[in-house]
Amino acid sequence: MYRHIIAVLLILILTMICGGCWNLVEVNDTAIVAGMGVDVLDDEQIHLSVQVETASTIAEGEPLKPETVVLTGTGRTITEAARNITLIMPRIPLWSHAGSLVIGEQLARSDLARIIDFFARNRNVRMDSTMLVAKNARPDQVFSAQNPLTGCSARRLEDMLAFAEINRGNYVSVSIAEFIFKLSTPGIDPTLPMLTTVVSDSGPILKLHETAVFRERRMVGVLNERESRGFRWLYPVKNVGGLLVVDMPQGKGRVAFEPAKFTCRQTPRFQNGRVVMNIEINAMLNFYEQQGDNKLIGLYQRQDLEIAAAREIRKEVRACIDKAQSLNSDIMGWGQMVYRHHPSQWEKIQGNWGQLYPQVKADIKVTCRVDRTNLSAHSFEFR
Repeated sequence: MYRHIIAVLLILILTMICGGCWNLVEVNDTAIVAGMGVDVLDDEQIHLSVQVETASTIAEGEPLKPETVVLTGTGRTITEAARNITLIMPRIPLWSHAGSLVIGEQLARSDLARIIDFFARNRNVRMDSTMLVAKNARPDQVFSAQNPLTGCSARRLEDMLAFAEINRGNYVSVSIAEFIFKLSTPGIDPTLPMLTTVVSDSGPILKLHETAVFRERRMVGVLNERESRGFRWLYPVKNVGGLLVVDMPQGKGRVAFEPAKFTCRQTPRFQNGRVVMNIEINAMLNFYEQQGDNKLIGLYQRQDLEIAAAREIRKEVRACIDKAQSLNSDIMGWGQMVYRHHPSQWEKIQGNWGQLYPQVKADIKVTCRVDRTNLSAHSFEFR
């Protein structure tokens, strides 16, 4: 008898603690957030913008065509600004679907401590989302601009960066997790690709332009296109692809190469009490294009081309290092490298790294090999 009573009581208790549908949310009551943007206004209010995907109803039998709308809200914190957006949104926003985060340049140059805790703490934020800085534009203006071949600009920002790295070799993708790691780790400073809008006949369109350089939690400068390519040689996400244009060793004109594969090794050493960085870059290049009628594919001409390509890579790397040291921003992570290779020495110099870093000497060695010439093994011959 008692066993039956105990069994009934256990069933009742388990029924009470089992999860139900008390927090069920219907799909039709939600809105997918494709991208988020944060900036600061002149009155120090946080300006939050979101690009929301909707589905327009069209004729029966045809697929749904995605459309987007950009909503904005302000507040003293990001949380307050996000809650204020819900006052004009008749659906529950799904923040975890946002694949990009765009930071306004005004906020980036002021203090990222105002927002970074929100993104590090919030469980609804995807840590693999792509981060960018909006140059000469607010994030909501970026989301409102057109992205060719797609109706949702926020969804294609990561693709733009991937294509730019493979085809142009100057801008690389940075996730929220990577950016937060560099902000919180001594001996390395973060960078972010920058995005701007340019005028076209059909309205403003998006374009990648320059790289934002941070020192600690503030943006202190930018890398131009050439310096950004130099940074990619030093800190690649993918060690293939890109474009290298050099002047002809003999005559006028230029030659275009595509890096088929390259490696970069950076090793710190101490010389007379100073830190010296040994940088070794090895690149295999595909011969893509030449101007003029010079015969450049012969044995001796090929060696001249390889020397010219190595010289150009060295110039791009040097330009990046000079800019980073002038801004006193350790974007290459040399401090971290000293810590890993010489931990006892790092303990002595860590407190003064800000004064020592601009004086670090870089010994750059580049070797190139022209590996392929595509469909033709000879230069084009004119009549």
